[in-house]
Amino acid sequence: MQNRFSEIFLSKGINYYAADKPLQEALNHLGIKGKRNLLELGLYVSSKMIESLDFIDHFAKPVLQTWSLMGERIDYVRVSPDHAKVLQELQEYEVIRSINGEPSDLMNHFLTGYLISDSGIFCTMTLTAQTAYIVQKYADSKLKERFLSRFYRQENPWYGATFYTEVQGGSDLAANRTFANEENGKILLSGNDKYFASDSGIADAALVTGRFKDSPGGAKGISLFFVPSHLEDGTPNYSIRRLKNKLGTTAVPTGEVEFDGSVAFQIGDRKNGIYLAMEALVISRIDDAIAAVGIARKALWEAFLYTQKRKSFGKRLVDHPLMKRDLVELEVSLESALILSLIAADSFNKVTDVRPPYNDEYQLARIIANIAKTMSAEISAQVTRYSMEILGGIGFLEEFPMAKFHRDSIVTSIWEGTSNIQALEVLEVVQKRGGLELFNKYLCGKINEMNDKEFAGKLEKELSSTMGKVRFWFSSDEPEFYAKEALFRLGNLLAACEMGLVAQNNPGGVFSLSSRIFLEKVVNGNSLNHSKINENLKVVNWMGQ
Repeated sequence: MQNRFSEIFLSKGINYYAADKPLQEALNHLGIKGKRNLLELGLYVSSKMIESLDFIDHFAKPVLQTWSLMGERIDYVRVSPDHAKVLQELQEYEVIRSINGEPSDLMNHFLTGYLISDSGIFCTMTLTAQTAYIVQKYADSKLKERFLSRFYRQENPWYGATFYTEVQGGSDLAANRTFANEENGKILLSGNDKYFASDSGIADAALVTGRFKDSPGGAKGISLFFVPSHLEDGTPNYSIRRLKNKLGTTAVPTGEVEFDGSVAFQIGDRKNGIYLAMEALVISRIDDAIAAVGIARKALWEAFLYTQKRKSFGKRLVDHPLMKRDLVELEVSLESALILSLIAADSFNKVTDVRPPYNDEYQLARIIANIAKTMSAEISAQVTRYSMEILGGIGFLEEFPMAKFHRDSIVTSIWEGTSNIQALEVLEVVQKRGGLELFNKYLCGKINEMNDKEFAGKLEKELSSTMGKVRFWFSSDEPEFYAKEALFRLGNLLAACEMGLVAQNNPGGVFSLSSRIFLEKVVNGNSLNHSKINENLKVVNWMGQ
């Protein structure tokens, strides 16, 4: 039987790890040595995974089977055999097993997220990683001995989930109405409001937020629980009311979950429940950021290859000045998001042994994660949308993979807290943890590492100006009003600084040019110089080599 997928997806067969020059330059700058599994995964994604998931997205979505043939409530979420096979094959690339250790090493997991990046299938891996991470770090010895190894085994490994969001509260976890009672030495959960429960039916266990009835109100009354999907005798431990009909991310079933005397195990103590729940979210926020960039990279790569082949008005699309400008601007923007997401991943990976009360290094990593998620999601939506436009009407057709990239990118700004939530998190760290001064000190240190004094001088001047504005905004009567603008300004400075350092470590590389274009945009708001457009096109031409 013939396979002609390469005729509807030009990027098939590209090694998304080895051939990605900006990624390799950034990893070299950070001193990160990718494992061999990444090289193999980079080829697997373009050669097989994207085709499988595109087919699943259109023709084989997960479905909820509520009843057994004998009339028993089973709440069985059926996925296609190919869906199950992709999950199994991704496990073989150590997307989850590599995080096992004391402390956890999450960097390999984060990098697999960039390569996989499909928001549906990688969501399953994200939820599993953060579940295993929290159990490994905070569960008592009895709970760990009983459950932890199941997430890391090679045969039939467990999958995880985080059931936090409730219909009446959304991101406001303090509004949770899931309650816990202690009866006969067991903790039992009750509540029917878990409204966005992703990985429903796939997860073998979930992290669940709720509160004991005698706990105080507000976020500090929240506890974190580990809840198996089934009891040891195979009885379902909670019910799945229905699955959501979503715009994208179809490979991860998202359901509504109900607890009715569900057996649960508390993780940590009551006073730290909300902190542990939020720590798990830092992992998924970084995954959101890095996956958003990975989706955008695939979309732009596909669009660029199309511009090399498609002709209009007598010449290739890539030879038109407007298209050259568009491609350069998209690429530079995407590289800024790439470096932000990698810095966020690296920063958090260095503090996985830190526990509440968190130190300054952890708070800084938290700020960077909030910035990376917000900006990467925004850039991904822009890049994937315009990549569709480059293909014209064909890009809008669901029979080609490009539309799926855009649909899947949009959710990265919503999952685990919208852009407003991320901005409020930054504001909270600034107001209560001295986050602004931590961030300023961090950037000053990076600027001092620069050999290019002209580049450093421009950044230093812009940093001083920006910090003055942000301090003024955050000391005003309405600091929340300015929180998102402050986040973007700080994020642009961080990206410009890190891009400059990548260029410094690899003279003549892709970042040597893109860092200067981005700096001019950040500092002066300058648009591209038309006389240098062919030179600037070098930042994107590597995708056609």
